[in-house]
Amino acid sequence: MPKLFRDRTLPARCPFCGAEILPPVELEGGCWYDFAGGFCDCGAVFAHDPTARNGGAVLLQALVMAADGDWDRGLELAPGADYDDGVVTHYNVQTHRVEPNAFGTLYFIRRRGGGRPGR
Repeated sequence: MPKLFRDRTLPARCPFCGAEILPPVELEGGCWYDFAGGFCDCGAVFAHDPTARNGGAVLLQALVMAADGDWDRGLELAPGADYDDGVVTHYNVQTHRVEPNAFGTLYFIRRRGGGRPGR
């Protein structure tokens, strides 16, 4: 019998190394983390925007995460010189997959020069 439906979802992957990532979790720490986030083994950090409408705040959180929670250092990082950024759109947090009709966005930051944030 022919397959009538094709699964059009994909696993959530890091845009830098292509590895599958773990689902975003609520982050603990002494600084402001309003959005769930996580870490990739390649050194990238990511934050989850469930509505795709809070991009600036989520990107700022990812920068602070990449700077080990140091706001001043996070705000001084320059794109293209100190870090690379990547985005995964259409992310569904319930299924932890990229789906055509999902609204969530994952914002990734990876420091250049071997700077790897602590966990």
